[in-house]
Amino acid sequence: MQVTAKQKQWLYPVVIMLLLVFMAAFSIAAPANAAGLQINGEEQELVDLVNQARADAGLAPLAVDPLLNCLAKIKAQEMSSAGRLSNYTSMYGSLGNLLKMARVDYVYAGESLVRATSVRSAFTALIHTANFKSKILSQKFEQTGVGIITRGYYKYVVQIYTGNREVTSPEPQPHPQPEPDTGLNADEQKMLDLVNRERINAGLSPLEIDLSLVKLSRMKAQDMIDQGYFSHNSPTYGSPFDMMRTYGIQYRYAGENLAGAPTVYRAHNSLMNSSGHRANILGRNFTGVGIGIVNGGPYGKIFVQLFTG
Repeated sequence: MQVTAKQKQWLYPVVIMLLLVFMAAFSIAAPANAAGLQINGEEQELVDLVNQARADAGLAPLAVDPLLNCLAKIKAQEMSSAGRLSNYTSMYGSLGNLLKMARVDYVYAGESLVRATSVRSAFTALIHTANFKSKILSQKFEQTGVGIITRGYYKYVVQIYTGNREVTSPEPQPHPQPEPDTGLNADEQKMLDLVNRERINAGLSPLEIDLSLVKLSRMKAQDMIDQGYFSHNSPTYGSPFDMMRTYGIQYRYAGENLAGAPTVYRAHNSLMNSSGHRANILGRNFTGVGIGIVNGGPYGKIFVQLFTG
C-alpha cells in the first residue's frame, strides 16, 4: 500500500496519538518501569550483547529509551507482517519520518534491521556487518530501543539508536587494523554483507570473497547486457562451469545466481525468495564467492554471484 503526501498529513497525528496511547497503556500495566514501555527478555538480551561489545571497545553503554523501544516494536511488527526487511515502510516512511511523527528529539539517529532465528544469531549478524557494527560502536549514540517480533521460524529485529550530544572528536577506532581491501565496489560489498548475514543467521560460516570469481562475475554480467540475454548459458562463455574451467578456476562444488533489479536489496530479496538461489546462498559446500554488479540492461542492474567449494 502506498501512502500519499495528502494522506500523511492526517496520518501523522493519528500515529502520534496511537503511540501515546500505547505508551500510556504499558506504563500503567508495568509500574516497575515508570519510564514507559517495558523491554522484554529477548530485547534485553540484545541490548546486553550490544553494551558488552561497546564496553569491550571502551565505549559507554546505551540506555534503553521507552519511546524508542515502542517505535522499534511497531516497525518490527510491520516488517514481520510484510515478511521482509526494509529501511523504508509504506506506513511510516523512513526512520527520520517515524521519529518525527513520535516527536523524538535527536542530533544523530540510526537503525539496524536483521532477520534471524535467535537473538544470539541476530547479534552475530549485526556485529559482522560493517554498516551495523559502526552503529553499535558509535560514540554518537546514547539511547537505544529494540523491537523483536517472532513470525514462524524467524525473529524480526529492529534496533533504533539516537544521540543528543554534538560529537566533535573523531569516532574511536577500537580495532585499529584496517579492513582488508576486498576489491569490491559499494554495491558488491553490500550484497556480500547481505549474503553472509543470511549464512550467519543460518549457523553457517561466511563466504570468503574470491577476486578471480569477482572478475568472472563482472564479465558475465557485462556480457548479458551487451548480448541482450538473461541466462546461465552464455553465447560467449558457455555455462558458468565452462567459464570457470576456461579461466582456470578449480573447484569441487560450484553454482551461479543471476538477478536483475534496480537495487541490491531488491535483488537479494528476490534471490532469497527463490528456493534454488537460496540454496546456493546457504550452500554448506561453498566457501568462496564472487559478486559482479553492472549497471545497465532492462532491470537497471545485473547481478551475478559465482560460488565455489
